Amino acid sequence: MKVWSRRNTASQYYRRRAALCWDISRFCSPVFAVACVPPRGTHGFPSLDSLRPLLHPRTRPPSHGLTMHGKVVVCLLLVLLDYFAVGSFVSDIGGKINESADTTDEDLAKVMYLLADEYTPQCLWVVVSDSSLHQQPWRHSYLALDPKDGKSTIDYINKNTERVTLFSCFTFLMTRPPDSSLMPLLTDSSNMQLTRYFIIQFPNESEAHDLLLDKRLIDEENVAALVKTNNREVSYRVMIRQLFHSSGFTQVLFINGWEKGKGFDNSEDIFPEQMKNFYGTKMRGVTLDFRPFTDYSKVRGSRVVVPKPSLDVFMLEVIADKLNFTYELVMPEDGLWGYLRDDGHWVGVVGDVEFRRANFSLVLSLTLERIFSVDFTRIYYNDPLSFVTAKSRPSPPWLKLIKPFSSGVWLLALFSIVTAVILYYIIYRAQALLGTHYLVPSRAFMHIFGSFVNQSLFTIPWLSSGRVFLGFWLLYGLLITTYYKTSLTAALAVPFVPPTLDTLHQLMRSNLKFGMIDAKGSEYQLFSTSNVPLYKKMFQEMSFLSSSESMEKVQEGSYAYIYFKSNLNIIVKTEYTNANGETDFHVATEEFFPGGYAWAFPKGVPYRKTFDGVMAYCLQAGLIDKWERDLYSIYLKEAQDNKTPQQRKKEKMEADSKRNDGQVVLNLNHLQGPFLILLLGSGSGVLLLLLEFFVARMLFAFPTSSRGFSPFSQKTLMKSDSQTPSEGRVVSRFDEKGNYVIRAVLKGN
Repeated sequence: MKVWSRRNTASQYYRRRAALCWDISRFCSPVFAVACVPPRGTHGFPSLDSLRPLLHPRTRPPSHGLTMHGKVVVCLLLVLLDYFAVGSFVSDIGGKINESADTTDEDLAKVMYLLADEYTPQCLWVVVSDSSLHQQPWRHSYLALDPKDGKSTIDYINKNTERVTLFSCFTFLMTRPPDSSLMPLLTDSSNMQLTRYFIIQFPNESEAHDLLLDKRLIDEENVAALVKTNNREVSYRVMIRQLFHSSGFTQVLFINGWEKGKGFDNSEDIFPEQMKNFYGTKMRGVTLDFRPFTDYSKVRGSRVVVPKPSLDVFMLEVIADKLNFTYELVMPEDGLWGYLRDDGHWVGVVGDVEFRRANFSLVLSLTLERIFSVDFTRIYYNDPLSFVTAKSRPSPPWLKLIKPFSSGVWLLALFSIVTAVILYYIIYRAQALLGTHYLVPSRAFMHIFGSFVNQSLFTIPWLSSGRVFLGFWLLYGLLITTYYKTSLTAALAVPFVPPTLDTLHQLMRSNLKFGMIDAKGSEYQLFSTSNVPLYKKMFQEMSFLSSSESMEKVQEGSYAYIYFKSNLNIIVKTEYTNANGETDFHVATEEFFPGGYAWAFPKGVPYRKTFDGVMAYCLQAGLIDKWERDLYSIYLKEAQDNKTPQQRKKEKMEADSKRNDGQVVLNLNHLQGPFLILLLGSGSGVLLLLLEFFVARMLFAFPTSSRGFSPFSQKTLMKSDSQTPSEGRVVSRFDEKGNYVIRAVLKGN
C-alpha cells in the first residue's frame, strides 16, 4: 500500500495552486492571486513569499489585449475553476489525512500489541486512549478507558483488584503521557496489589526521557516508552530506564526499535528484572538492638551503628552478596520500634521506613496496622510475647525451723504450753495443801517444756489427776514433735519451692510489679489499643524500662518483664545461667500475641520482592535454624568472657558441692538454723548471768533487814542441820521429794 506523506502532497498542491494563480494574475487583478494563496505555515504549504515573482508587474505576463468586459468574464471563470480545484484538492487531501490517521493508529496498535503480547501475556491490558484506538482488534482481554473519563475506573481497580480481575498483573497501554491528574492514580503505591507494566507513546525523545526520570515513577520498575521516528517509513524506538547503574544514577536506554515491514530489531526484554543487580548501590537499613536478631555497637555522635553477629545481620550479608549492594545500619532518631500516632503516621523504625528515611528495616513484627503504611517480606520467624520472673526461691534456711508448722499451729502450741504450765502448777499447789512441797512457776514451766520436747522429768505428781494429765501431755508432745521433726527433715532434704507464675492472670493476682521495654513497639501497640479487659487493666499499671534495668528488677524478685520470648530466652540462657545450667529466672509457659517477624520496606518499592526471594532461599536451606544455634554458642562464650574471676570461682565451687549422683551435701547454709538457736541461747544466758550478777551485787551491797541480812539471804537461807555447811559456804542437793535445794550461810551476825 502506498504510504501517504505530507511532503509529496504539499508539492502537488504547490504546482496546481501556482498554475491557477498564474492565470488569475494574467487576466485579473493581483488581489485575486493573493486571495488564493494560503497563509504561512498552513499544513506546511508554500507561503505568499514564494509566489511574489508571479505578482510583480515586471514578471507578470501580459493580458493579451482583452477588453475590460472580457477580463471580468475570464476572471470569474478562473475563480470558479479555482474554487472547484481547491475543493477537489481539499477533498483529496482530507481523504489522505484520514487514511494516514487510520494507518498511524493501526501501526501504533500493532506495536503495542506485539510488545504486550510478548512480555506481558499474563496481564490484563488497560488501553488508555481516545476512541480511535479502542476499535483495534486486540485479540486479548483488555479494558478500554478514555484518559479524561477513566480516572475513577483506575482508582476503583487499584482499590478492588481482587474483585475486578483474576489476572496476576496489569499492563497500561497509553497513546500519550499521563497528565497530572491521572499520574497519581497510576502510581499510587498505597493501593498497589499486583505488578504493573506501562507502555506509553511519546511525541519525542525529550518528553520520554523526562517522564522516565520522573520521581513519581521511582517505584515503577516496568516502564517502556514508544517514540515515533521522523523517517520516511513508519518506525518506533523503544526506550526504558535502568534504575540501578554502575554510575550511581538512573540511566535511560534505547533497547529496541520497530519498523513497518521489518518488525523489531532484536528480542531483548523491554521489562528486564532490574532488581537482580544493584551495581554496588549503598542501601540504608534501620533497626534497634534485639538479640538474637540484631546486635550492634554504637558510634558516638552518630546514628550509624557497627553490626555484630546476629541472625538478621547474617541474612543481610547473604542478600547483599547475592544482589550486589552495600549497606549501612542506623538507629531511629527517637530510639523506638514504632507505634501509630493520632495523625495516622508512625514513629520509630516503622516511621523511618514509611517516610523513606531508610530503604528497609531489619526484624519487625508484622501487624495489621503496619501493613497499611509499609510493605513486608514473608515471615521468617514466629515469636510470641511472654514474661520472665525470678524463680520462686526457697525460704532462707534459718526459717526452715518454723516453716514446718503454720502460724496457727505455732500459736496453738504456745497456748497449750502456757495452759499446761498453769494446770501443772495448780496440781502441785493442791499437793502442797496435803503436806508436800509445791513447785515454783519457773520449775513448772521447765517440767512441762522439757516433757514437750521429750526430755525426762525429775519428779511426777503423786495425785491421780496430775498423772493422767501428765500422761496425755507426754503423748501430745510426742505427736507434735514427731510431726515437726519429719517435716523439718523433708524440708532440709527437699526444699519446698513455691509455684512459679506462668499466666497473665497469675501475674495479676500476685504482688509483683510488671512492665515492658521503653522502646515502644508492637507489644506497646497491643496493650495500648486492645479492648481486652485484662490488657487494658495491665496497661494502666505498666512501667517502661530498658532491657537491662528490667532484668535487674527481675533479679531482685519483685518484677516481671514482658517481652518477646526468643529475646527473653537468649538473655536468660547466656547472661543469667551458671556453669551447671542453673538459673534463678523463669520464662512463663503462656504465650500470647503470636506475632511473626519480617522486614519492612517503603510502600511500593520494586526491590522488596527480590529481597523476599533471597530470604525464601535462606529459609528453605535451613540457615535460620543454623544461625540461631551458632548465635547461642557465640553469646554464651561472650557472657563467660565477661565474667570476673571471682564469679567463675564461685560457680565452680557450687558445681563441686554437688556429687555426681545428685545428693545434696549439707553445709553451713543448710544448718544455719540450729547454729542460730545455739547462738541465741548462749547470748541470752550470758546476758542473764550478767544481769543476775549485777542484781546480786546491788542487793548485797545495801542490806535492808534489821538483822543484817539482805532480802536475798533471807529467802535462800535455810535452817542448819547436821549437814549444815560451814559459815560462808553454799551447798546444793536434791531433797527427798526430788526438789533441787540450795543451802547457803552468809557471813554476818
